Parts: sequence; C-alpha cells; structure tokens
Amino acid sequence: MRRGSTSSVRYPRAMMLLASAGGNRMPVIARLLQADEDTVRDVIHRFNEIGLACLDPNSSVTAPAELLTALPDGSSAGL
Repeated sequence: MRRGSTSSVRYPRAMMLLASAGGNRMPVIARLLQADEDTVRDVIHRFNEIGLACLDPNSSVTAPAELLTALPDGSSAGL
C-alpha cells in the first residue's frame, strides 16, 4: 500500500463532517465536495454511530450488522 493513500479517503470524509458541524445541509455538502448525497448521508450517520473511527478507510460505510442480516442463514461465511 502506498504511503499517503489513506488521505484520499479520510480527507473527504473529514470535510463532510466539518461542513456538517458548520451547519451546512447535506445537499450543499454533496455539491461542494462533488460527492453523492447518499455518500454524505452515510458518512454522517456512521460518524453518529462510531465517532471519528468512521474516518478510517478500513471502516465500511455500511454497518456490519446490516451485512449479516442480509445473509439468508445469518452466518458470516464468506465475509
């Protein structure tokens, strides 16, 4: 893995959170960062769930519990 590659994920996520904390609405944040509105919404919701750990590029935006309930038998095989 390249040495500064994590900033390509952390920086936009941090900007989304900073803009949200500054009182900007989700559509405005998406337009400013040229991101999808759903992505901005997911990052903000994830921040509310796990805090600053959402900035970690290894932290998926989808909650793990939602992934497990999507499997028919509830197992985590293949994950």
